[in-house]
Amino acid sequence: MHKDFYIFRHGETDYNQQGRWQGQGVDLDLNDNGKAQAEILATKLQDKGLEIICSSPLKRARQTAETVARRHNIPIEIISELTEGNVGDCEGVLREDVAQKYPDIWNIWYGDNQIMDVRWPNGESKLEIQQRMTKAFNSLLSRPESIIGIASHGAAIRYFLLQFGYGPHRIKNTALFHLVFDNGNWDLVGIDL
Repeated sequence: MHKDFYIFRHGETDYNQQGRWQGQGVDLDLNDNGKAQAEILATKLQDKGLEIICSSPLKRARQTAETVARRHNIPIEIISELTEGNVGDCEGVLREDVAQKYPDIWNIWYGDNQIMDVRWPNGESKLEIQQRMTKAFNSLLSRPESIIGIASHGAAIRYFLLQFGYGPHRIKNTALFHLVFDNGNWDLVGIDL
């Protein structure tokens, strides 16, 4: 079996522009720049042959998926496991304030890929995010489509792709990754930041 997954982060929101964390609990629309980014992403995906887009239920991912789907005339399916990581008490907080308040967690979260059980107060661990995303991708292997778009989020994508050698880099809005499943093996074959 061969499947191609084109995984992309949502376009920009006002909170992204402000450097404020959204997580699962803040559900904002794309801003004007985010809408323009989604249009550019749709063009980048023009020749990929997408058959469906599976999206996080959060507005920012869903709206990005809708822009791509409209351009390609394909359906969207909402999959809750593709949602952003839960960053608990840090949702809605400025990045620099998070770094200042929780420097030990911050340094591990962004710097040490060997420690996967770190979490923000009342949030998910990196490992829990990775396991949730892996479960979603494994379930997508049984779909009839061979070329699937995935609309998700920075932390969710980052910690999922960590198991394929990518990370712990921050992921820009509408960054695009090409992940292939072929005869039992996963391979990250393309990155467009």
